[in-house]
Amino acid sequence: MTETTSKAQPSIVDFADKDIFPFLEQLRSQGSPVWDEKAQAWLVLDYDQCVEAEATEEVFGNVYMNADPILERLKGGKANITFSQGAEHARLRKFHLALLAAPPVESYRVNHVRPIIDFALDRIVDRGRADLMQDLAAQIVPRVICSLMGIPWEDDAKVARILELNDAILRFVGANYQGDDLREKALAASGELNQMLLPYIRERRENPTEDFISRVWLEAPTEYGDDLTEADAVAICRELYFAASDTTIHGTANALYLLLTDPAIRERVHADRGKALKSLVEEGLRLYNVVQLRHRLARMDTQLGGQTIRQGEMILLVHAAANRDPAHYECPAHADLDRKMAADHLAFGRGPRSCVGAQLARVEMREILGSVLDRLPNVRLDPDAEPPRFSGFYIRSHQPLNVVWDS
Repeated sequence: MTETTSKAQPSIVDFADKDIFPFLEQLRSQGSPVWDEKAQAWLVLDYDQCVEAEATEEVFGNVYMNADPILERLKGGKANITFSQGAEHARLRKFHLALLAAPPVESYRVNHVRPIIDFALDRIVDRGRADLMQDLAAQIVPRVICSLMGIPWEDDAKVARILELNDAILRFVGANYQGDDLREKALAASGELNQMLLPYIRERRENPTEDFISRVWLEAPTEYGDDLTEADAVAICRELYFAASDTTIHGTANALYLLLTDPAIRERVHADRGKALKSLVEEGLRLYNVVQLRHRLARMDTQLGGQTIRQGEMILLVHAAANRDPAHYECPAHADLDRKMAADHLAFGRGPRSCVGAQLARVEMREILGSVLDRLPNVRLDPDAEPPRFSGFYIRSHQPLNVVWDS
């Protein structure tokens, strides 16, 4: 950090479960990036700066570029795509995109997403009330990826445990990979996830079908090399699961919150399940982001926004601020279903590390929102139950989403 740079107080790390947006706007008035002494990182708040940093991996590398054995264990193994760099990363990414690009996702919508949404709604439709976060979004999304991987998705206990394990890992990531207790819990969770996957990985190697795990064995060697090992397959499958799992749950919750709290938006989406519904999903992603920030490390001394960033210093790309940058968005703190280029937000990242599961996430969110409107007549927030709060830190969403509907 340069000696002339003022320290931003309080720190971004002080805002877990608190309204962070006024703090980010106050920081924005100081410029971008801003040094956060407690976080020991530069906070990048500007939309264009975030895009620049994410597009230049030769300058700002991901935190796994020099991964130690602990981080390799955390991600399931060194074959996880997050550890690859440069041309190797671009090559490996082709395999992941082949699984999760828009054309195949349409078949997933019909054969996996729709049946599981119906399954989840069938369970609650006669109750007249539910928490749409826990009883719907969190029940649908992990089951979809289990179905795509050929893992039995009807097992409630297994689905709940998978969510718990992923959450333990995300808490450690959200803490800038710091904290002995968080690290040990995250590593234990990673090991348990590996063991849950292993029987299916071994079985599909011998008896492949059309699921994702089978396709890892059949297609990944083209990009990863012919000597693909069992450990490699575990690491690849771990990232495939993460790419289309937890973040989609929280993104769905945020879009549902907009639907439930803005009558004008609800009216438009109810009448238009095409453009209006798509715009609702994108505005929910832009306004609330889910993943609030992303970590990068400077690979050399460089300049960003007029500040000198030293080699080895961390920058936090604060998408929660960038996606509300008034220099890029008109009325950035408000949802606008007519916003031009609605999908240009940074919720899925940008550049070579952008989320490979973005298309599947969008389809799941749109299908869930439309189904809620279709099957839960006059659905509305329950006035007698706990109201939603925008809670979390690294990942945030509105919860609980306690609702009632007409029978």
